[in-house]
Order: sequence, then C-alpha cells, then structure tokens
Amino acid sequence: MGLDRTHTALGAVLVASVMLAACSLNPKEDPTRYYVLSSIAEDPSLYADAGLSGSTLEEAIESAGPQLDISFGVGPITLPSYLKRSRMVTREAGNELRFHETERWGEPMPEGVQNTLTENLGLLATGRLLLHPWYSTQAPDYSVALDVVRFERDSTGTVTFSGRWEIFDREGQPVASSPFMDERPPASDSFVGSVSAQSAQLAALSLQIADALRQAGS
Repeated sequence: MGLDRTHTALGAVLVASVMLAACSLNPKEDPTRYYVLSSIAEDPSLYADAGLSGSTLEEAIESAGPQLDISFGVGPITLPSYLKRSRMVTREAGNELRFHETERWGEPMPEGVQNTLTENLGLLATGRLLLHPWYSTQAPDYSVALDVVRFERDSTGTVTFSGRWEIFDREGQPVASSPFMDERPPASDSFVGSVSAQSAQLAALSLQIADALRQAGS
C-alpha cells in the first residue's frame, strides 16, 4: 500500500510538472489593444470631416484654400488629468468614469492630439512647422494653444470633444480664439469606431483653426 501511494504521489507530481511546462511553452495571448488617432493624410475618409473635397490627398489640400507663407507651431495643449492615462476611458451615467484595462492609447493623449493637429494644419494651411516648446528666439509667426475639456466616449460609443483654442502672434498677443464642441456617434460599434470619430473631430477642428490662421496671416 505504501509503495502504491508513493507511485501515485510521484505520478501526480509528474502530471503537474508537465502541465506547468505546457503553460510556459504556450502563454496566453495578451488581450490588450492599442489605438492611435489618424491624421487627414493617413485616412481619406476624414476629408469630408475636414470640409475638403477630391479623391486624392493633393486634391483635398488644394480644396482647403491657398497655402500661407508663415511659420506656426501647435502648443501648449492641456487636457484633464484623467485623459493623460494610457487606459482608455468611458464616461458612464452622470460623473462616473470607467477605465479599460485592455483598451489603451498607443501614445500619451497630449502627444497624440498635438501630433495629429500639427500634421493636419501643416496640410491645410502651411508646411512650415515648429514643434512645441520652441526657443523664444525661434518663435513661429503664429502659435496655436488648445485647452481640451472633454475628449472621451460614452457607454454608447458616442464621443464628445469640447474646449477652446486660441492663436497668438510672435509677440504672444492673441489674434483669434473660439470655443468648440463636437458630439459624434461612433463610425462602428467598437472602440475602433470611437477612435475614428475622435479623429474626425480633430479633422473638423483643424479646418476651423486653419481658416483662422489664413485670416490672421493674410
């Protein structure tokens, strides 16, 4: 009986060892998914959202209006602290926020907004760009500051983008400003659809700011 019990125990240890080895050789797939915003240059479906026409990027840029012979920069951009996390957020009923463990931004939100807006404005208004922060001796002709109040989805996937932008001249004097508010349903019933809607909101905001830059620089 003692020998049988020993064999049984050894067998159980052997089976457990084999199962542990199998788990280490076949780890579970990471369910985390990462998302980034799209610029107008990356997604032709955004042409209409930016008020552009044409089937090619060249035609879309031409339809935006004349290019300006000015330099400009985008920044600073401010966002609420809860939007600076890598985990994506959904605003539930009321003031409740839900952070998603497996749905994440591929880059910090402030950088994503700044990079996308800068690229869009470079296509819509001028190609002479400066990255924020810049040296005071190399200040651009105009700078665009953006204060974001909300930029998240709700439980239905609808995204809300609100805040205020302001344009300053080289001396730091304000030359144009406007609040903005855009609420838009998702392009599809998924996080991908919500991010696509957010990219569309940035495209629309880009055209608004580009028109103001055109007026300031004319």
